[in-house]
Amino acid sequence: MLQKRITAGAGLIFLAGFIAACGPSLDSVSFQPGPLSPVRLVDAAARAGFRVRELDFDCPRPVPPRLPFNALDYDDSLLVTLRGRYGLKEVVAGAEDEWQGQLLLKHWVHSRIKNGTPKVEANNAVEILEYAAQGKEFWCSYFAITYMQCAQALGWQARKLGLDRYHGAEGLGSKHHGAVEVWSNRFRKWVYIDPQSDLHFERNGVPLSAWEIRSSWLKSRGQGVDHVTGVPPDTVLKNPAVIWWDLPDEDETALFFWLYYADNAADWNEEGAARFIFPQDSANAGLTWYQNDYKNNKSRRHTGYQKGLFLPTDSLEDVYWTVGVVEANLVEAAPGEISLSLRSWCPNLRGYEISCSSEVWQPVADSSRVVWPLKKGSNYLALRTVNKAGVTGPETSLRVLLE
Repeated sequence: MLQKRITAGAGLIFLAGFIAACGPSLDSVSFQPGPLSPVRLVDAAARAGFRVRELDFDCPRPVPPRLPFNALDYDDSLLVTLRGRYGLKEVVAGAEDEWQGQLLLKHWVHSRIKNGTPKVEANNAVEILEYAAQGKEFWCSYFAITYMQCAQALGWQARKLGLDRYHGAEGLGSKHHGAVEVWSNRFRKWVYIDPQSDLHFERNGVPLSAWEIRSSWLKSRGQGVDHVTGVPPDTVLKNPAVIWWDLPDEDETALFFWLYYADNAADWNEEGAARFIFPQDSANAGLTWYQNDYKNNKSRRHTGYQKGLFLPTDSLEDVYWTVGVVEANLVEAAPGEISLSLRSWCPNLRGYEISCSSEVWQPVADSSRVVWPLKKGSNYLALRTVNKAGVTGPETSLRVLLE
């Protein structure tokens, strides 16, 4: 996702001066409603009777899903059962922050399920965990759906991925793998999680999405990417870290050449409602994704083609939409105040919160009209979503010095 931080300083002083010199006075400057931006904020402040001297603008760009992801309702009986029967809140209770909690959940799922060929049929996290407690074994995708639904039970958005290395139609070259991405409010991005191997990937201490790992493979064969297992402070760097990786001459980041993103968090069943959002770019355009057909000892076209599951797209924003990022729109400016409207793509949204002090948060009574009173000197505004689980989204914040 894109995020933007602008410390305006002299740049916006120049802009305000330009408006004063080349247009009408600041008191009568034209103001056009629209998405919150530094330029619109300068215009709105002028309409409210002030001149901007400095602006610190930290507003992540909201990206709504064009191909919607169908999350489970927080009160869905499956999620209620997961929270109650398995004490998920206690699993993550010792976390220092959200990210460590998401890693604790990863480690918990990893430790609850034994890897192997499944001998029973299980379609959701409750069934998988019940069988796992009896010693039943499961493949990677069962680890993934368990993490995804447990994360949603805790109020974190997560989604299942399918991924594979590039290989031709000959032989059994597929390493098709199931894993997840979880939305991180701390990092304002989707982050790749492999609960089967208790694994995630980082660069310079920042966790990576599946697409970022893929980009690193295409650019430098994965150099500079750390393969991290466990939970801080007891993490271990391994390469390979995928527990079944058996290609010593190929870095395991090669596994990220092909990717799809399931469009819902319901039961894992290719015959069901799930569709696979399938990003296309210059590296894979015109190529075909093959899977192993062990019965016939050869490769076959991916079931996504055969069953009409793929939703191809050449727009990365169809995959990497944002969760809980506030879209603030300037709607009106009047003497001494600015009014905004708020919206966000936030499953299980309970509402919005506002802070004008950087310390105290208050619920927003009406998201269609949020009044921000202004005064000479320093003015602060922060906005965020809060969902039914009490999880707060990324903050949209700005500080402006007015005269």
